[in-house]
Amino acid sequence: MQWKTVVIPPTATVQQLQGFQDLLSSVALNRKVEDKLPRIVPETIVHDFRRVLGDLMIRPPKDLNMTENVLQTLFLLQTFFLSVDLIGPRCDCVVYQSTGQRDALTFHSPNYPTAPNYPRGIVCILLSFIGDRNETVEITFIDFNLRPKENNTCKDFLKLYLDEQAAVNENSVHEYELCGDKSSLPQKTFYSRGRSIHLEFHTESVVISNPYKGFIGKYSFIDSSEFQTTMTRVSRDVSPCSYIDRHSNDTHSKGRFFSPSYPQNYPSWSDCSYQFFGRPGEVVKLTFQVLQLAGNTTSCNKDQYQDYIEVYDGVNKTERIAFICGNGGVPSIRSRTNYLTVHFHSGQNINMKGFAATYEYLIIDIAAECNKNITQASSPEGTICSPRYSHPYPADITCTYDFYANPGERVQIKFTHFNLYKSKIYSEVNGDCKLEDSVSIFIYEDYDEATAMFCGDTLPLQFMSANNWMRVRFVSNPSPGKGQASGFEFQYKFRKDFGITTGLQSFGDRNRPLCHFTYNSKMQKVGNFTSPNYPGVYPSVTNCQYVFRGERGERVTITMDNFDVGLRSETNVCGGQNDHVTFTCYSHEGPDKGFQPICGVMQSLLTKRVSDGEYFRVLMTSNDNYEHTGFLGRYEFGKGYNVFAPTTPSPETLSGRESSSPRGPSLDVISATLLGLLVCFYMNTAMS
Repeated sequence: MQWKTVVIPPTATVQQLQGFQDLLSSVALNRKVEDKLPRIVPETIVHDFRRVLGDLMIRPPKDLNMTENVLQTLFLLQTFFLSVDLIGPRCDCVVYQSTGQRDALTFHSPNYPTAPNYPRGIVCILLSFIGDRNETVEITFIDFNLRPKENNTCKDFLKLYLDEQAAVNENSVHEYELCGDKSSLPQKTFYSRGRSIHLEFHTESVVISNPYKGFIGKYSFIDSSEFQTTMTRVSRDVSPCSYIDRHSNDTHSKGRFFSPSYPQNYPSWSDCSYQFFGRPGEVVKLTFQVLQLAGNTTSCNKDQYQDYIEVYDGVNKTERIAFICGNGGVPSIRSRTNYLTVHFHSGQNINMKGFAATYEYLIIDIAAECNKNITQASSPEGTICSPRYSHPYPADITCTYDFYANPGERVQIKFTHFNLYKSKIYSEVNGDCKLEDSVSIFIYEDYDEATAMFCGDTLPLQFMSANNWMRVRFVSNPSPGKGQASGFEFQYKFRKDFGITTGLQSFGDRNRPLCHFTYNSKMQKVGNFTSPNYPGVYPSVTNCQYVFRGERGERVTITMDNFDVGLRSETNVCGGQNDHVTFTCYSHEGPDKGFQPICGVMQSLLTKRVSDGEYFRVLMTSNDNYEHTGFLGRYEFGKGYNVFAPTTPSPETLSGRESSSPRGPSLDVISATLLGLLVCFYMNTAMS
């Protein structure tokens, strides 16, 4: 096919332009068109196409009606003929023009999918996708199967031109050269920077065994306004990538913003700032609809290989509330004040699509924020903050948070920040919180008296419910000024494991979780176990069992660090109504006279106990007490039997008082210990 460079004269009529449109339609349908060219374009108007067409589009004749169709045709003619001029007499051109519809259509390489492979010796086929004004072209490869690279060079390839130019020529620079299979593509979807995308397809003429079938994709034309931010760009002199939005009566309460160049890939070494200024009494809500960032997707770190997004509460980068990287979904983010700052950074990675996000200014409803019923089904874990955290909270409010776990499960809360207003009469010595701003915890649903109350600025210990219900109540007194009191923040979590993270947990009827954990020597010889909710205060009315099963010939050594269990009566007797820990070599219920219960505050050495055989059991019992932190236990399975078990420390040692004269274990303790050991040894021998 022999092509000529064609020019449209300034006196061209709409009928002549329509003739060119028909010509392009014929090309798009792969028809022979050389017989049409002389009839449509007389030889007298074959001149300098670029110059005259440019003049025509800039200064059209007065008698030429420059309708939308005419302009579209001129744009297509420029693309079509410049492309012909580039690729020479052996190149085929296919033009896909926007028709105003939004449905995706398909394109494909020759012979796909009717033949098993594409032809050899294709000098080039140029596929041009031309959108209307204010449209962006989107192409997505559904299947891609070309000859792979050889010596790091593509022999058969597809070049992608995403630049803003309406056509390609000898000076055009392609962004991508694609070959191989679909998995080797840098991405599956590409977007134009202007209103057109061009694909240039080449194959070698050398004859090879060609199992490669080519490519197929879909294309669509998207309204470009969908990718325009509603924020105001700060002067380029200040920052090349900085935006701001101030909410007022004259502006919208919702908007959108994007990574630079979106939906195209963002550039390397970008640092973009997005600042939001709400009105007093408002917060800013962000929702990331698309997130595709390059870098490590398993961990987020600030380094040159990681692209990331930081979200700060306020306009200064001092209080970060979110750090985002990788791909996938991100929960909605809300500011705690009426100001919010987003910082986007890209490093030297192969860049990706970036992000598309929306923002919305919300009026704070303190009553709704302050009173919540939180169930395990609706929110298994999360964070609760005081109103306007981390800025001074309002006066004269009461916030109540009720937590409902599944039967048999517990509610755990952990304070990460605590700073309440202290009045002039507050005393650190007596710590009376009844007249102060306070946070109270209730564990009995039918008993309206707080189990614990906190005020001031001392961080409370981790807390756990005694059943499947807990209430947290925050009271801010009517005092007018709260100074710099920033409020509180705590994390909540519904737990089946009672906060005990080691051992194999047992479950009862209807899969109800039990505070019963087994440690098997075959699985682990040395390890840890803890009281419920350690290192926080353990819950009341809770019985926990820890069963240790060794292999034949082994015994178990138990040592407890940071031991703080319950209060003892004046008789120095552990057990009964006091919280306590007991040890036994029996699997059945009942006391083991060889091991006395222990309680109080004890050093690690005094808690050491050694079993007489391969079986050992530790039991912890708590009553109505929410003041103590329990223990961190250590266990070790080892070989050999020990006939003489350690004795229980004396009452003086248990109470922390040292005796004035050295003394050994009492005779009754020794006798009981030896008797227990003999019985335990006999039982183990009989069972084996």
